[in-house]
Amino acid sequence: MAVSLSASVCPSYAIGCRNAENVPGPDKPDPIWVSLGVLVNNATYDECCVSNNIFVFAQNYTVGLSYKSPNFGWTKNEVVASIGNRFTIHGLWADHCDGSYEGTKWNADHTIKTSIDYDLVGCDVTHAFQNAADVILSNCNKAYLYDYMSANWVGGDGDNNWFWSHEWSKHGTCTGSFKDRCYDGSSKFQGFFDFLQVNIEVYTKLDMMDAFKKSGIVPSDSATYTLAGLNAAHKAAFGFEGGMQCVKNNGKQYLTEVWTYLTEAPGHKYNPVSPTIVPSPYQSCNGSLPIVFALTANKN
Repeated sequence: MAVSLSASVCPSYAIGCRNAENVPGPDKPDPIWVSLGVLVNNATYDECCVSNNIFVFAQNYTVGLSYKSPNFGWTKNEVVASIGNRFTIHGLWADHCDGSYEGTKWNADHTIKTSIDYDLVGCDVTHAFQNAADVILSNCNKAYLYDYMSANWVGGDGDNNWFWSHEWSKHGTCTGSFKDRCYDGSSKFQGFFDFLQVNIEVYTKLDMMDAFKKSGIVPSDSATYTLAGLNAAHKAAFGFEGGMQCVKNNGKQYLTEVWTYLTEAPGHKYNPVSPTIVPSPYQSCNGSLPIVFALTANKN
């Protein structure tokens, strides 16, 4: 259970990456920087109230990722086929309030040498671990998450344990409101389990397939779409454009991932915001080329 902060420390309108002395309140309009995308980097809210981060929530479209060339071993045909033409969770990523992220680091005692190394950390090596699946299954009150995540938070190579461990260790440890001091210490891994639950809640809220369908955008191996059209669908559903990511293969580009920019509100609530909140919002799809929202995976 999160630490209870007083209303003066954690007002309902608190937002990360915003100076606590320059926030909207009962008698204050939203500060001009919101509309301009200008960031304030000295937010003084306690991070257990709102993390001092702006977030990206990334959703994989693994069918599209299967077209990455020349030979991208991260996706396996049987895994791609089992996922099908739908979006799944990639993860919630906390930035430095400017669109940049904590660089990947290795644990000091890094010893594992496999095709995919486990030992990646982000901001806090002491809370990084490599056995997320075991942690989930060993908690009787949280084990139900395992089946849901196995269906909706899927590693493209089939190694979900690596994927979940990586997302927590690299990204979850960089989110201030998931730190140990924000909890009562009654059980281990409280921040980790909140991180998982938040990812699931945001994924449910940001139903990307439904958003596209409502704008007439459906998976197809023959039809193509425009970057402007995909972003318009995202804006129609969630209020703002997103970040569209593509890979190129044989002269075509395939949609592989959708990013939604978010700010955190008290209580681990995440709300969409314009990508222009960061100086250089990222999307890899080329706006001058048609985009394939593939129905079937690459069979090559």
